[in-house]
Amino acid sequence: MIGKTNDKNFSLNFFENIVKNELEHIKQNLIIFLVCFLIARQNIIHEIFPFAIITFSVYSFNKGVSLSLLIITILGILSVKFNFVYIIILLAVYAYFINKKGDKTILAAAGYSAMVLMVSKTTILVADGFSKNGLILNIFETFFIFSAIILSNEAIKFIRGVKNGTRKINVHRFKRDIKKSLKSESVKNKDDDNLNHTSDKHIRNEAAATVASTITNIDEYKKSKYINIFSEKAKIKIKEQLLWQNINIKFFEVVSYNKNSIILSLTVKTEKSPEETEGSIELIVRNVSGVKLKCTERVIVSPNYYVFKFKNIKRIKIRTYSATATKDGSIVSGDNFAHAARADKYYTVLCDGIGSGEEACSESNSAVELLSKFLYTDFTEEQILRTLNSILMLKLGDERFVTFDLNIIDYGSKEMRVYKAGAAPTYIISNKSVDKISGKSLPLGILDNFEYSSFKKNIHIGDIIIMVSDGITDSISMDEKKNLDKYLELLVKKDPQTIANSILSYALRGQDSVIDDMTVLVTKIG
Repeated sequence: MIGKTNDKNFSLNFFENIVKNELEHIKQNLIIFLVCFLIARQNIIHEIFPFAIITFSVYSFNKGVSLSLLIITILGILSVKFNFVYIIILLAVYAYFINKKGDKTILAAAGYSAMVLMVSKTTILVADGFSKNGLILNIFETFFIFSAIILSNEAIKFIRGVKNGTRKINVHRFKRDIKKSLKSESVKNKDDDNLNHTSDKHIRNEAAATVASTITNIDEYKKSKYINIFSEKAKIKIKEQLLWQNINIKFFEVVSYNKNSIILSLTVKTEKSPEETEGSIELIVRNVSGVKLKCTERVIVSPNYYVFKFKNIKRIKIRTYSATATKDGSIVSGDNFAHAARADKYYTVLCDGIGSGEEACSESNSAVELLSKFLYTDFTEEQILRTLNSILMLKLGDERFVTFDLNIIDYGSKEMRVYKAGAAPTYIISNKSVDKISGKSLPLGILDNFEYSSFKKNIHIGDIIIMVSDGITDSISMDEKKNLDKYLELLVKKDPQTIANSILSYALRGQDSVIDDMTVLVTKIG
């Protein structure tokens, strides 16, 4: 009994393994299986060369024999009509490959498939009545099958070789770059008479360490076409390319204070303007090292001498989501907003014109557009707000004004600065707690001696910033049972768009109409 049970288990396991292997073949090569099915059909429909045998043979030689592929190819033939010759050839090829051993070559496989085709078709030809033209056609088909199988297999080998060859080329390039880096350091040291042999050896080791620290492994190097900005090779490359731009580097220093911060200081002599020089430096540094820098300081020492300080800014992923409603009876909303990244900062602004309708929309839209333009200038944030107030006082009438709510997130300092002028509170959700920021200043466009409310807050990955127009707060305050501060505590785990939609729905709940323009902006950090 024990022996019979074991035999049964072995038998089940054997068939289970076959099924698993076939399912794996189908899963990994479904497209090839479909191609074989369609090719087999076309071979019978149009009575063309047996391309299905070529595909089946090449697949079996490279991937291994598959019963599923054999069945699918035969089904392709049977879906048109029963063709005894094709089926016999496929069965014979399958039998060959199922007994295929490692020492068999593609020549042997191609020769066997071609021979089976020749014997099968010639036998049928003799049985049906021998003809010279039929024999020539069979010979031609035999040579075609033989050649096609070999060529198809060589094409597959070539594609694989290209992939493998690329990897080898990158390895050689990696070694060659290290040798070049060491060689350039060696030449530099020989030109300096004050350096002795010990110093020369030290610099060689230092150069090798620089390259090694930049490229932790060959796979990383394969993916990168840039040179480490801290290496001497990058400095030489940058200097050479700038010299081609008629920019002569007199001083060059790269400093890193932490893993995310790079400071680049340069003193240059050039006939170009400071702006042109700055742009050329940023472009060439990015092309050589892949590092994106922004000029933070510029000093014009003399008409031809400039000192620049560049810094890389590692941006945080920031997205802003919105939900809006327009007052009943109005075609357009008096609320306007914008959000975008500018250099090393991300800003979100929300303006509300007095009242509603086209006039309010035009006023708030003007404020948003003017702010967007000012952010491209070198004005400080305080200068921008005061200039904006002066312009709006000229454009608006005595009884017109615009509320102003501006958030600026600084990528470098991880700080958010909030500026409010007659705007509704801003809420910050951080670590499941809700913080409220309220301002008490008047809107823009009322007084010459404009005073605004400003706040600074440190931000963290995961923080959510919520800005609302007064239409939201006024609507909620009409119902004593509603409290936006407490309602936000229920939304701390929601996604930003859901939070925006929920706040708008909460403000509209219990109202028969939209009494004012409403806007909710939700900004997610990280």
